[in-house]
Amino acid sequence: MIRALFEKILRLIFHNLGYKLLSILLAVIVWAIIQGEQVQEVSAEIQVNIHVAPGYGVRGELQRIKSATIRGPQAWLLEVPKKLEADVYLAAGRVGRYPIRLSKDSVKNLNERLELVIHEPYLDLFVDRLLERQVPIKESLHGTPADGFVIEKVTIDPNVTLVKGIRTDALKLRYVFTEPIDVSDLKESRTVAAKLASPGLGADALAVEKVQVQLTIGESKINKRFGMIPLEVVGEGHPAFVKPQFVSILVQCVPGVLSTLKASDFKAYVEAKGLSPGRYERDIKIKLPPDVELVETFPERGTLTIDKAR
Repeated sequence: MIRALFEKILRLIFHNLGYKLLSILLAVIVWAIIQGEQVQEVSAEIQVNIHVAPGYGVRGELQRIKSATIRGPQAWLLEVPKKLEADVYLAAGRVGRYPIRLSKDSVKNLNERLELVIHEPYLDLFVDRLLERQVPIKESLHGTPADGFVIEKVTIDPNVTLVKGIRTDALKLRYVFTEPIDVSDLKESRTVAAKLASPGLGADALAVEKVQVQLTIGESKINKRFGMIPLEVVGEGHPAFVKPQFVSILVQCVPGVLSTLKASDFKAYVEAKGLSPGRYERDIKIKLPPDVELVETFPERGTLTIDKAR
């Protein structure tokens, strides 16, 4: 009984087998045609290449990305290149604002039967002549040295770079800065290689990419005032008198040196050499111990009186 049932099933399968296979094939073809004709839409990005005449440039990059939607039969969408590109050519002789509207005609290698919608299709460009000029390089320091230390000096090599960009923006550029240099907790001098930060004039704006930045670290200095320092006259050939009799000074040095200083370590004086008898206003000079800097003298000038020799 089972055998008879099996033979019956086989007869059903193989009866008119050619017609059955042809029917399946026709069904697949019809399904493919229907799917191919079905309208679909996909998202895409368009790389816009901006072409300028020699000697001209645009503000910003020469390549821009625009998003778009492509609509059409699925079979046609399969032919769309993975990378869509559009070319924009700017005529020479025109400077200033240059608005352009992108369209389907700007896009290369796209089936003209497909519908293309470019989102935000306008390019608002600013065009100007190119200019090259030397611009100083300035360091960008982040953080602070360790307690008790300061940055005494920063030396950059090279300290200028040639900058190329549209004239309007290149003329406004006062400095080109390095990328941030971390000086946190520094206790000793060091030299670091630092990249230059983009000034926003385009990819090829800078002739120099890296510089050597030498950081000179020293101990923090403290100010201290010393008063009642006698004011002397030096180089006099005649009897001489000076007012005021005493001056005060403000000096600066590291704590280790400052702790050993006293007023008698300083000498305040005015020069009388070569002066004939009379009355003069002279600068007050201070002789300092080593490693000490003078911040101010009060007063800065003294009244010198030279009498005739008796």
